[in-house]
Amino acid sequence: MNTAFAFFPEEYSDANEPWHRDPPDRDPRDEFDRQLAFLRDAHLYCPAVDVVAIPNAGRGTDWERIRRWREGARTGALDIKATWGPPAGAAFLEFKNGTDGPSKAQRDRLNRYHRMGHHCGLVRSERSAIALLYRAGAPFLFVPEWLR
Repeated sequence: MNTAFAFFPEEYSDANEPWHRDPPDRDPRDEFDRQLAFLRDAHLYCPAVDVVAIPNAGRGTDWERIRRWREGARTGALDIKATWGPPAGAAFLEFKNGTDGPSKAQRDRLNRYHRMGHHCGLVRSERSAIALLYRAGAPFLFVPEWLR
């Protein structure tokens, strides 16, 4: 019997993805504008949360892609890493526009983070992302009325 499967479990199928996933919407904003709105609101509502964007959308030449890979860039890396403490907490967010879904590599990454016990998900609005941080236990300076 091959025991490698115990160390490298098969990724979940589309039908069994336990992480948060916003439904499609009709908001005309692109992914970039949605993420900027979240960064603005996170700074306002939960300034003690360290929010870091992972710039992974660039194409570039073969040389640039190899260099980014050597620096640690990986296929499927999510858009936002948010950390806080104490107690220590983290959430990983992938922003999408109103219709796009995650790539297979992003689904694999979301499934991996979920199995590790992290809060993670695909979000389409700043409010949804803020709500995910709130449910994850991030420290808020004040809770907006729409979240109560």
